[in-house]
Amino acid sequence: MKKNDIRHTIIIFLLMVVLMVNISSAATVEITSGKLPSQLHEGDQVDFTIKINDYDEDVKNIIIETSLISANNKPIYDFGDYNPSITDNRYNPKITLNTSSLPPNTFQVSISGKVPDGETRIKSDKSDLVISKFSETKLKFYEVRTDQKLSGIESFELIITKKEVFEKTINKITWDKLDGVKREIKKLFDSGLTTEAQNIAEEMGKINVPNSLSLFRIIKIEDDLLLNAIVIGLALITFVIGYVFGSRKSEDEDT
Repeated sequence: MKKNDIRHTIIIFLLMVVLMVNISSAATVEITSGKLPSQLHEGDQVDFTIKINDYDEDVKNIIIETSLISANNKPIYDFGDYNPSITDNRYNPKITLNTSSLPPNTFQVSISGKVPDGETRIKSDKSDLVISKFSETKLKFYEVRTDQKLSGIESFELIITKKEVFEKTINKITWDKLDGVKREIKKLFDSGLTTEAQNIAEEMGKINVPNSLSLFRIIKIEDDLLLNAIVIGLALITFVIGYVFGSRKSEDEDT
């Protein structure tokens, strides 16, 4: 066997050993109750239970983290009969558990909380101007790590009410002539001036633009091309009439 073949064989063997060690020490996480939707609004209540299995005896710490916050002054985490032996603050979104306070190999934890607000309002010291800052919209139901090694994670998309309302308002403005103005209003909203942008969008939404115009209630104008043609035609007719009348007036004066 060639030296290169021996070297490749040793590398593959070492990789397999490392992979087996990682697999053997990694815990598994499963949802045993509750539903985890893909999208949630601010303030929604969420309740579910997860089961953490197959963590090795040499694992010292299990870290559980969620984006949910405490609701009605209730703890986020409930370990059932093991609550008295867990000294960490169960009201915190992130909790570190020493496996000495847990049953060996497997345990369950119920997670209960509400979805946080996605908006922070900052008032200027020098004026009445209020700037809105929006948080990330991808949040976590849970993230479980065993000795810093990721064992399981489940995420959801946060729907921020103020953004949702603004999008619905701006989409009501359908006249394509206002597309440029709509883009500027969106820039205003994204810069943090959300109240001002929302007010402008609402006022623009009140503009009633007819689908078509009528000329003398006879000719129906439905697009810019026809409108421009009519304007040019009227201008030419006016010019011709003016020229004809001007010529006749000149002839009458000469005679």
